[in-house]
Amino acid sequence: MYAKTVNYDNTPEFLAAEHHVCFSATAVNTGITADSNGKKWIIAGSLIDANGKVVTVTESSGNYTPSAAPVGIAFHTVDVTEGAQPISLMVEGYVIAERLQGANVAGYAASAAFKTALPEIKLR
Repeated sequence: MYAKTVNYDNTPEFLAAEHHVCFSATAVNTGITADSNGKKWIIAGSLIDANGKVVTVTESSGNYTPSAAPVGIAFHTVDVTEGAQPISLMVEGYVIAERLQGANVAGYAASAAFKTALPEIKLR
């Protein structure tokens, strides 16, 4: 008999309320590092740009700079190991900024630039 142990990681729920609006888009694996199993994942709660890439945020002296303007938040975790995949992008709703995925994203979410890029995303 063959048995294999698989470890699953969970991410915290980033939704603050049931109301949300999502649109479909295409996510790409550009810039994503494979995990120890060789899989590339876009984690739920990640900011996504118009090209389907994960937005990274850098911080310098309290200023947050995104790699690109986000157009939505990944609603579900998506496996992009084999290339581009369909993704559900949240464009309207209430989120908990501290639970969004990525370094410095919570700080960026509190900025005016975030509110301009995603005006229908409200923070709780």
